[in-house]
Order: sequence, then C-alpha cells, then structure tokens
Amino acid sequence: MIKDLEICTFNLLDAKVASNHKISRIELCEKKDLGGITPRREIIKESLQLGTPIHPIIRPRGGDFNYTNREVDIMLDDVSFCRENQCSGIVFGFLNKKDDVDMSLCRKIIKVSGNMSLTFHRAFDKTRHPLESMEKIIDLGFDRILTSGQKSNAVTGLNLINTLTEKSNGRISIMPGAGVRSSNIDILLKNNKISEFHSSCYINNLFSVEELNRLIKKLKL
Repeated sequence: MIKDLEICTFNLLDAKVASNHKISRIELCEKKDLGGITPRREIIKESLQLGTPIHPIIRPRGGDFNYTNREVDIMLDDVSFCRENQCSGIVFGFLNKKDDVDMSLCRKIIKVSGNMSLTFHRAFDKTRHPLESMEKIIDLGFDRILTSGQKSNAVTGLNLINTLTEKSNGRISIMPGAGVRSSNIDILLKNNKISEFHSSCYINNLFSVEELNRLIKKLKL
C-alpha cells in the first residue's frame, strides 16, 4: 500500500522547506503554542504557489471546539476563501457541549467547502464515544480523521487507532498524528491498513529537515 505523509507547518518559511520534499500535502497553521489556528490569508495565498497541496486548518482560536455563532461565521468565510483560492483541502472539527460531533455545524462547513478534501482534526480525541463519533464523521463525508487515539501521542494511543482502522473498513482514512517521528513510526507501520501519517517534524520548536528526510526514508516515499 502506498503511504502518504502529511506535514504540519506553522509558518510560511517551514511550508516552503517542506514543499521541497516528497510529501503528500501540508496542513497549514499558525500559532504552534495554541495547537494551530487558521493562517492569515496572505500566508494561504503564498503557500498555494509552492506546488504542494495545501490544507489550511479552520480554527479561529485555541481552546475547546465549541464555537459561538460569530466564530462559526468567521470559519465559514475562511472556508469560502480557501475554496475560491483553490486550496486542496481543509482541516476542521466541531463538538457540542457534550463533546459529541456537532453534525449540524459540520454540515454548514461542508456545504460551502466545494470539492475540497475534508479532514476532521484532533477535536476527535476529545469525543466521549470514539467509535460512534467515527461513524458520524463517515456519514458526514470526511476523507480522514487525524487522531492520536485519544492519548497524548499516537504511539500511546495505538490500540484505539488500530481499532478505528479495523472498524472503518476502508470507509475513511484513520491518520495517526501527534508525536509521530522517525524513531517510532515503525510501530505504526506494523498496521498495514494505515496509509496516511501526520507529523510536524518540529524538534525543540524548530522545523527539522533532517527529521523530515528520516521519515520519508522510513515510509519509502
């Protein structure tokens, strides 16, 4: 099975560096200290010139994934901007106050997303019932779920990641993320049904080309 490597970057310079390597796409964010928020529009526009598929995160702030009406309006406008400027995909997720997938708000975003690829981000790791949540996300039409298996990193959460991969039965991609490094990706690769991997390649808060090259080598890209 062909493997895909998604790289998360938090500024335009790192996106430029990552785009010079054999990766599948870039999850484009800003504000690493907040876990990633929607990049400024000028950064999105410049990143689209790099030649690598760009998937901006749609997240107006850090913190939880329960949003106000005003925040939802901002996110809808950002999605429209991404669609109009021909981003390959977007990354987002809505939870309600009970930490279940908010189907209604997700549909609002999907309605204006056009043909962009859809990733449900690590809001998934806050859901109460992961298997039920996965089924809802599949029903919504997402292409993939980015998850650490509801643990602090994907290796620790591998049991749930394996269960999700098995139960999804190819209906959606379960993409391990959080702490995925060349030093531990062999553990994740033991599950040959996992085809997509997510890594930031940041070491001590700096983007590491060496780490990216090691990951590419491990994945035989």
